[in-house]
Amino acid sequence: MKKFNIYPFALGFVFFVFGVWQILNPGYWAAYLPKFLTFIAPENFFRINGTFNLIVGLGLIFNIYPLIFSALAIFHLLGVIFTLGLFNDIAIRDLGLLILALGIFLDSLKKFRKNE
Repeated sequence: MKKFNIYPFALGFVFFVFGVWQILNPGYWAAYLPKFLTFIAPENFFRINGTFNLIVGLGLIFNIYPLIFSALAIFHLLGVIFTLGLFNDIAIRDLGLLILALGIFLDSLKKFRKNE
Protein backbone atom coordinates (compact mmCIF):
# COMPACT_ATOMS: atom_id res chain seq x y z
CA MET A 1 0.00 0.00 0.00
CA LYS A 2 1.27 3.46 -0.93
CA LYS A 3 2.15 5.89 1.83
CA PHE A 4 -0.10 8.96 1.87
CA ASN A 5 1.63 12.12 0.67
CA ILE A 6 -0.07 15.41 1.53
CA TYR A 7 1.65 17.47 -1.20
CA PRO A 8 0.11 15.87 -4.30
CA PHE A 9 -3.22 15.76 -2.48
CA ALA A 10 -3.04 19.48 -1.67
CA LEU A 11 -2.10 20.52 -5.20
CA GLY A 12 -4.66 18.10 -6.64
CA PHE A 13 -7.35 19.56 -4.41
CA VAL A 14 -6.63 23.07 -5.72
CA PHE A 15 -6.73 21.89 -9.34
CA PHE A 16 -9.90 19.87 -8.69
CA VAL A 17 -11.76 22.78 -7.06
CA PHE A 18 -10.76 25.20 -9.82
CA GLY A 19 -11.80 22.61 -12.41
CA VAL A 20 -15.24 22.14 -10.90
CA TRP A 21 -15.67 25.89 -10.54
CA GLN A 22 -14.68 26.52 -14.18
CA ILE A 23 -17.03 23.82 -15.46
CA LEU A 24 -20.01 24.96 -13.37
CA ASN A 25 -19.49 28.71 -13.79
CA PRO A 26 -17.36 29.34 -16.91
CA GLY A 27 -18.70 32.87 -17.38
CA TYR A 28 -17.06 33.99 -14.14
CA TRP A 29 -13.64 33.34 -15.66
CA ALA A 30 -14.23 35.18 -18.97
CA ALA A 31 -12.06 38.15 -17.95
CA TYR A 32 -9.07 35.79 -17.63
CA LEU A 33 -9.25 34.55 -21.22
CA PRO A 34 -5.90 35.27 -22.87
CA LYS A 35 -6.16 38.01 -25.51
CA PHE A 36 -4.73 35.79 -28.25
CA LEU A 37 -7.62 33.30 -27.88
CA THR A 38 -10.23 35.46 -29.59
CA PHE A 39 -11.37 32.57 -31.81
CA ILE A 40 -13.01 30.64 -28.92
CA ALA A 41 -15.90 31.63 -26.67
CA PRO A 42 -14.69 32.19 -23.10
CA GLU A 43 -17.31 29.79 -21.71
CA ASN A 44 -16.12 27.00 -24.01
CA PHE A 45 -12.47 27.66 -23.23
CA PHE A 46 -13.05 27.51 -19.48
CA ARG A 47 -15.17 24.36 -19.70
CA ILE A 48 -12.27 22.70 -21.52
CA ASN A 49 -9.73 24.20 -19.12
CA GLY A 50 -11.90 23.15 -16.18
CA THR A 51 -12.05 19.59 -17.45
CA PHE A 52 -8.24 19.57 -17.75
CA ASN A 53 -7.90 20.95 -14.20
CA LEU A 54 -10.37 18.39 -12.88
CA ILE A 55 -8.48 15.48 -14.47
CA VAL A 56 -5.09 16.75 -13.27
CA GLY A 57 -6.57 17.31 -9.82
CA LEU A 58 -7.96 13.78 -9.59
CA GLY A 59 -4.67 12.30 -10.80
CA LEU A 60 -2.77 14.14 -8.08
CA ILE A 61 -5.35 13.52 -5.34
CA PHE A 62 -5.24 9.77 -5.95
CA ASN A 63 -1.48 9.84 -6.61
CA ILE A 64 -1.90 8.20 -10.03
CA TYR A 65 1.14 8.73 -12.25
CA PRO A 66 2.32 11.71 -10.17
CA LEU A 67 5.26 12.27 -12.53
CA ILE A 68 2.91 12.85 -15.46
CA PHE A 69 0.22 14.82 -13.62
CA SER A 70 2.72 17.06 -11.85
CA ALA A 71 4.39 17.75 -15.23
CA LEU A 72 0.99 18.69 -16.68
CA ALA A 73 0.40 20.98 -13.69
CA ILE A 74 3.81 22.61 -14.21
CA PHE A 75 3.18 23.36 -17.88
CA HIS A 76 -0.32 24.62 -17.17
CA LEU A 77 0.84 26.92 -14.37
CA LEU A 78 3.71 28.24 -16.49
CA GLY A 79 1.17 29.03 -19.20
CA VAL A 80 -1.05 30.92 -16.77
CA ILE A 81 1.88 32.85 -15.29
CA PHE A 82 3.30 33.88 -18.66
CA THR A 83 -0.13 34.72 -20.07
CA LEU A 84 -1.27 36.89 -17.16
CA GLY A 85 2.14 38.36 -16.34
CA LEU A 86 4.28 37.76 -13.29
CA PHE A 87 3.44 40.81 -11.21
CA ASN A 88 -0.13 40.27 -10.05
CA ASP A 89 -1.90 38.36 -7.31
CA ILE A 90 -2.88 35.42 -9.52
CA ALA A 91 0.62 34.89 -10.86
CA ILE A 92 2.13 35.03 -7.37
CA ARG A 93 -0.38 32.42 -6.17
CA ASP A 94 0.36 30.27 -9.21
CA LEU A 95 4.10 30.67 -8.66
CA GLY A 96 3.65 29.06 -5.23
CA LEU A 97 1.62 26.26 -6.80
CA LEU A 98 4.29 25.90 -9.50
CA ILE A 99 6.99 25.43 -6.87
CA LEU A 100 4.84 22.78 -5.17
CA ALA A 101 4.24 21.03 -8.51
CA LEU A 102 7.97 21.13 -9.25
CA GLY A 103 8.71 19.56 -5.87
CA ILE A 104 6.19 16.78 -6.53
CA PHE A 105 7.66 16.25 -9.99
CA LEU A 106 11.26 16.03 -8.73
CA ASP A 107 10.26 13.68 -5.89
CA SER A 108 8.34 11.46 -8.34
CA LEU A 109 11.27 11.50 -10.76
CA LYS A 110 13.63 10.40 -7.98
CA LYS A 111 11.28 7.53 -7.04
CA PHE A 112 10.85 6.57 -10.71
CA ARG A 113 14.62 6.41 -11.29
CA LYS A 114 15.10 4.44 -8.08
CA ASN A 115 12.64 1.78 -9.30
CA GLU A 116 14.26 1.38 -12.75
